[in-house]
Amino acid sequence: MKEILDELKTHLVKHVDDYTPFPDPYIGKGPIKAIVLGADPSTKDKLRFRTVFDLGNDKRYFQGIEKNLNAIGLTIDNVYIQNFCQNYFDHTTYENRKNWWRASGVWHHFIKEELEGKFDGGIPILATSDMIFRRLIHSDEKSPSYYYSNPDSVPISAGLYPSDRKVFPFFRHWRYNLLRPEWAAYRKKLSKYFKVQS
Repeated sequence: MKEILDELKTHLVKHVDDYTPFPDPYIGKGPIKAIVLGADPSTKDKLRFRTVFDLGNDKRYFQGIEKNLNAIGLTIDNVYIQNFCQNYFDHTTYENRKNWWRASGVWHHFIKEELEGKFDGGIPILATSDMIFRRLIHSDEKSPSYYYSNPDSVPISAGLYPSDRKVFPFFRHWRYNLLRPEWAAYRKKLSKYFKVQS
């Protein structure tokens, strides 16, 4: 952990909180059908978590994501949950966009190694924010809502070689609640995808 904190500072990432340990990932009881990636563990009230999203203690940070999982026929037991940037910051993700982006460049190598070491390339990533999604696909040319409105545009390669793992937008913001009528086609696409994967 200290090695990563030092590397972040070497890359001039600001607002890094030196607090350790980083939260542990959450591992569902299985079968694991998807990897859920959060942005980082930082909160406005500077809480510290033993597990990502404070799972095992308080589900409020994961509530919206869990509703979306249930909407496509998955449960928390079907997913591996981790943060892209596993360190804490002094600011929340969206207050810290430029630094998060710089930090994610450092973390990209580590998250790739972690996922490749645990899961075969057929297990896709569900990206819980547009920042994570854009980092994984190395593009920001389309708006987040484009993918929800055009289900045939996903999944996209996450660029995590050698597996060429696929990634879906799976945003936690209330606007992207999969039970909303405007996202019915996207919900159906995801439901069918994971049903076939079973």
